[in-house]
Amino acid sequence: MLAGVTLAASAGLVLARGNRKAQIAAAAVIGTCNRLSEIRTPYGRDGADQMTAVITQYRALTALIPDQRLSDDLFLRAVNFQAGLSYAVSGISKAFGSSWVQGDALLEVLQTEAYGRGPAAAILRRYPRLCRALTVGTVVWETAFPLVYLLPRRQASYALTAVKGFHVGVATAMELPRFVWGFFGSHGAVGYVLDTRGAPRTFEKAVLGIAGGAVLTSALIAREKRRVAEQRRLGPKGAARLRHGDGEVEYRVDRPEEGTPSRAVIVLECGLGQSFESWEWVAASLAEQHTVIRYHRSGYGLTTSRAADGELLAAVLDEVGAEGRIVVATHSIGSLSAASYLGEEPFAGRVDRLIVVDGTDPVLLDEDRTDRRRLGRFLQAQVYTLVAALTGIYEWAPNAVERQAGYTPDVQYSHVQFVFSPRNVVNSVREYRRMRTEGAVERLAAVDSVLVVASDEYADQQAVLAEKLGAKFEVVRGSAHRSIIGYREHAEQVEGAIRRFMDAY
Repeated sequence: MLAGVTLAASAGLVLARGNRKAQIAAAAVIGTCNRLSEIRTPYGRDGADQMTAVITQYRALTALIPDQRLSDDLFLRAVNFQAGLSYAVSGISKAFGSSWVQGDALLEVLQTEAYGRGPAAAILRRYPRLCRALTVGTVVWETAFPLVYLLPRRQASYALTAVKGFHVGVATAMELPRFVWGFFGSHGAVGYVLDTRGAPRTFEKAVLGIAGGAVLTSALIAREKRRVAEQRRLGPKGAARLRHGDGEVEYRVDRPEEGTPSRAVIVLECGLGQSFESWEWVAASLAEQHTVIRYHRSGYGLTTSRAADGELLAAVLDEVGAEGRIVVATHSIGSLSAASYLGEEPFAGRVDRLIVVDGTDPVLLDEDRTDRRRLGRFLQAQVYTLVAALTGIYEWAPNAVERQAGYTPDVQYSHVQFVFSPRNVVNSVREYRRMRTEGAVERLAAVDSVLVVASDEYADQQAVLAEKLGAKFEVVRGSAHRSIIGYREHAEQVEGAIRRFMDAY
């Protein structure tokens, strides 16, 4: 029934050319049917359906403006803005999808039953290089679509014609004719805006001005919060710093209360891009009976020294007077950091117990770094984090860091600002690319006693690593990679596992 009403209203829209009231009424009916279809259909709508809905709903809404000239101008400019935004956002989102950047997306789509059955699709499948070029080209032109507004009118028309050709190609190859009508309908509005460029006050200028001001304000607020977090780190209650080599090392030492002897020295190695506050729950509990040392590796936080991880840690241990045997606990890629100095002086013979919390398997890391798609996913995730950091989006939108961490307010503030520091994001990419894996398993397995504590998220993967290391194995049920030490209830289980492990020897 909805399809029939939509078809009738569409026919009325075409036949009512020149009759503004009839066209608005038909658009309102089509828009209403689209909304009802969205409620009825649980699978979502494609881009063409969404663009059609936007055009018809904008037409109905702007009809409420009594001034016809103002109503039509606002309608056309709103549709134009939506068209430009749709193309650009589509391109940017594809740029964060590894299969698009790697050139595989179109081939994958053409392999499906739904979109790969037509004769044009069969022809394209025979030319994979052409498919890859078209895939990457789609990302480029969609992202660059806003540049059409800077072109002379004739060249802009040629560009829009090329875009029309793209939609015809999509309709032919994937048998999606809706994309032709859905997006062709917006190109008239783009042409209207191109013909009226230079107007002193326009909808686009107002929206871009508001959006630009909001982004700038957000970026400045985030920058100030990061500055405050750094000042806290420099304050009397912040972390200690030690001059070493060509820079400084940022570290923190937590000890038992005065009069309570320290049973052991425990070093906590951080994960990729994580602050040493990420260990806060575990460190607070362990420090009741042990001397707990945390530090930031080169490039993170206030650590400016470019020395190797082992050199930095050795300097901290000397500074705090930590002697005798050492227990090392690592999270994520911190296991490979530990592997870089285990067995080396001055750690040879001093580390007799090792706890690996959701550690990085060096074999898997090598595979990730050499597989173009996996590496692409990692780099795209880091670019996304960097964009969020620079624009301050993370302050207003939910993010994985806050979802998987629940520290006290001050610690949470410091940790979140640390993770979203542009410098730390860039440094995490450098560390990911340069972290050594040769002989890491052998070095870790050479420690007398090893325990692997896995998150529920990576339990199977960690079980394999535990077997390689000849380690004892425990799982923190319900935990994820970050929350295993970020949520108090999970961190307490990690601390309990460490305590039992140490008491057993």
